[in-house]
Amino acid sequence: MNIGITLHLNDENESIWTNGIKLNALYLVKALKAIGYNAYIINAGKLEFPYENKVPWDIKDFPVFDWHATLEKTDLMIWLGAVYTDKNILEFKSLGKNKKVIKYVCGNNYIHDLEACMFKEGGKACYNQELDEIWYVPQHEETNREYLRVLHNLPANKIRPVPFIWDPVFLDITSGRYNSLQALEHDIEVPVYKSGKKNKDKNLSCFEPNISAQKWHINNYLIVEDYLNNGGEFKKLNILMGEGLLEKDYYISLIEHTTLFKSDPIKLTYQPRLEAVDAFAGFTDIVLAHQTLNPLNYSYLDALYLQFPLVHNAEMIKDAGYYYRGNNIGSGSRQLKLAIESHDDNIESYNENSERVLTRYTIYNEGLLETYKQLIETTMEIKDHKLGAMYDWKTNLYK
Repeated sequence: MNIGITLHLNDENESIWTNGIKLNALYLVKALKAIGYNAYIINAGKLEFPYENKVPWDIKDFPVFDWHATLEKTDLMIWLGAVYTDKNILEFKSLGKNKKVIKYVCGNNYIHDLEACMFKEGGKACYNQELDEIWYVPQHEETNREYLRVLHNLPANKIRPVPFIWDPVFLDITSGRYNSLQALEHDIEVPVYKSGKKNKDKNLSCFEPNISAQKWHINNYLIVEDYLNNGGEFKKLNILMGEGLLEKDYYISLIEHTTLFKSDPIKLTYQPRLEAVDAFAGFTDIVLAHQTLNPLNYSYLDALYLQFPLVHNAEMIKDAGYYYRGNNIGSGSRQLKLAIESHDDNIESYNENSERVLTRYTIYNEGLLETYKQLIETTMEIKDHKLGAMYDWKTNLYK
């Protein structure tokens, strides 16, 4: 079966770390190929064919084609990183029997739409009426299931969460540059947790993009503030993608009375947007993470894979890292204390547990591959597997 997954590719060799959408599409390609399908990327952007040496991955492993070049041969179209019109759906389906279109939703549409309607000007929402099914990532169950069902006018059995897919392939490739002769000659650290530092020399980092209520750093900041006020030691807190906040008077008024803000020597740094591996290698010993209605993120899994202590409130991986519930800053502060002061005594068991948790999101979880196979066979009317739609975060499968 030929399966095309849409993605916007506009600039040559644009980083795959720009956002999670590219990774989501590529991980899905890998999983579907592991099942045995002929899966590939369909480009909806300005980048022109041929694509060899124009994308930052091997096109033999992750092929890329143009929309019009694939319409006839594609059996199943998965709109993930780009969406088209209902007219496009009907055009696609007119070219052959039993062609299907699934929209794979990676974002928290309810929150995105809320913020766009209230705070942005311009732009346009796109909720197709001719789709066959909606799949969405499971961390958005609470906000997306019914919201998408009604806006897309689909029956309840045509919208479901799907197993979350993650893979270390691009993390390994990107980390590989730190094993170069040049890196060794300049004594550049590799992006993997290193034990043995004194507590007062440990650097903390948070990776929230700070562009949405779902993921911004303030609770991480207050957890560190609470830890510091209770006698905790560390070197610096690095706030990535935080430079723009320093231009906002309201933000400064929010933090100006904190010990962190007034500390001497300086314990706060605001970094630009960086590739995660560069931040891991350059100035990170502990990762802090906080989310609202988005309890599963690639950056959390990346941190676990690279063996970093992860202090977080993501309930879908509460069996990994140093978990605290919701917005409980005091609990987060206590977990940070454990991570800073005791992690080196428990590294082996921590990493073994991280590996167990990570496996459930990869192609090495046979249940994940089988679930996607059954989903596709059901959608394509090959066999109705009578799949449930209740997601189990402990297995990354259906109950």
